[in-house]
Amino acid sequence: MTLKERLNRIVDDLNGTRASSDDIDALRKRLPALTPGWLVNILTEYKLAGTSFSLSEEQDKSGLGADLLWLTPQQMLSESCDCEPGMSVQSSGFLPIGACATGSGDYYYLDLRHTSGDPPVVRVPHDYAGVQSYPLDKIEIVSFSLSEFFRNAR
Repeated sequence: MTLKERLNRIVDDLNGTRASSDDIDALRKRLPALTPGWLVNILTEYKLAGTSFSLSEEQDKSGLGADLLWLTPQQMLSESCDCEPGMSVQSSGFLPIGACATGSGDYYYLDLRHTSGDPPVVRVPHDYAGVQSYPLDKIEIVSFSLSEFFRNAR
């Protein structure tokens, strides 16, 4: 099932907000390499920002479980450009999409290193933030694809 088909199945459960054209302009201006067209489409078509998602320990590929709050475009920019570990991993192709809802301080990212319209969802532990080069092997896979994440999330 495609990402849009998966989102259409849960559209009534999305209680957040859609990205505005100003939001998209800001993302494209500051993070052009991390703002592919398919992402713009889902951010503007679906009420993702502010929606909570949870995965059980069994559903989360890292085995930790995940409780995240989908970020607004402004929060995505702030985490990418003003905060760690976002600044450390942005140039490697990671875009923050969610904050930990349980208070761990870790953020959830899309792994945009490959040209996929359905990229993996990963957790970037803050433990390694601010080091010269963030150790990419410490990034934890949560879901192999965004559509898989939406299929399993509650």
